[in-house]
Amino acid sequence: MKVFLTGASGYLGSNLVLALSRSPDVAKVICLVRTREKLSFLRGVLPEGTIVQYVVGDLNDPATYRVYLEDADVVVHAAAVRGIEFCESHPDEAEQVNVCGTRKLLEAALQSGAKRILYCSSQAVYGAEDQRPYREDCTPHPDTVYGRTKYRGELIVREARQKGMQFLILRFSRLYGFGIFMREEELPHRFARYAVSGVFLPVYHNGEDVVDLLHIRDAVASIEFFLHPARNHCWNDIYNVGSGNPLSVLSLASLYQELCKKLGLKVPALRTFPSSPGRKPKILGLDVTKLKEAGWTPAVSLEEGIRELLLVYQKAQEQRFPLR
Repeated sequence: MKVFLTGASGYLGSNLVLALSRSPDVAKVICLVRTREKLSFLRGVLPEGTIVQYVVGDLNDPATYRVYLEDADVVVHAAAVRGIEFCESHPDEAEQVNVCGTRKLLEAALQSGAKRILYCSSQAVYGAEDQRPYREDCTPHPDTVYGRTKYRGELIVREARQKGMQFLILRFSRLYGFGIFMREEELPHRFARYAVSGVFLPVYHNGEDVVDLLHIRDAVASIEFFLHPARNHCWNDIYNVGSGNPLSVLSLASLYQELCKKLGLKVPALRTFPSSPGRKPKILGLDVTKLKEAGWTPAVSLEEGIRELLLVYQKAQEQRFPLR
């Protein structure tokens, strides 16, 4: 199998590259990378002589990558402008990449004869107002720029079926865990860094928000699962990919305290900050029944993932080296 992957320099994409480069089912991985700086880093992470080929290009300029699509059996589209706050502040950039870039990629893939596209979507397409857990047959009500642009990307990908291309949409919950290009400023990682540094854990909005955390290794494994020829019958469909065990931010912070105690680390204090008047808690969580029925479940428990983060940050602090 030959895979054309966008977003190879992102958190999900880069860890997927590493996994695919070791897979006996993959003959070649063609990676679209935005910048030469990211390209240099990836080359340093991956061993020499791998099956990986890099292309520096722009989603909205198919001329920079169209020829490479001709050699692909499947396109995995993981590129996106992400982050709720960033997209709210940069709506034009989110539109250009998440919507226009997806359309340009799909057009180029169809012209090149590609037969399948796997689209990495997000739980953000559901919004956060209705009662969770969200099922795939729920009508999406995205309430952010990021969520709206990802959902519009889904609609573009689904149109591919009418033109003879199979599609698969995976709606991921929040990703976390030690890996390449780890998002250190996001909640689970930030808690780990604060904990080993002796800083209190800031719990905003009384810790009432509910998150669904999926380890990066599980996210990668789910994509590999669906790319396997044995799962061809699962295509032309949508799947939620989450932990199946959402929890409140306050419970997450308490779990950090518990694991710090077990590991012999100083137990960080919690500092709770109240919600602003009228703010409703953001309740997120995916129903993963359909995913389990397809034959896949996450392998990394939240306790295991957080324990690993704490140990990684502890080691980094002791040796005084950055994780990036």
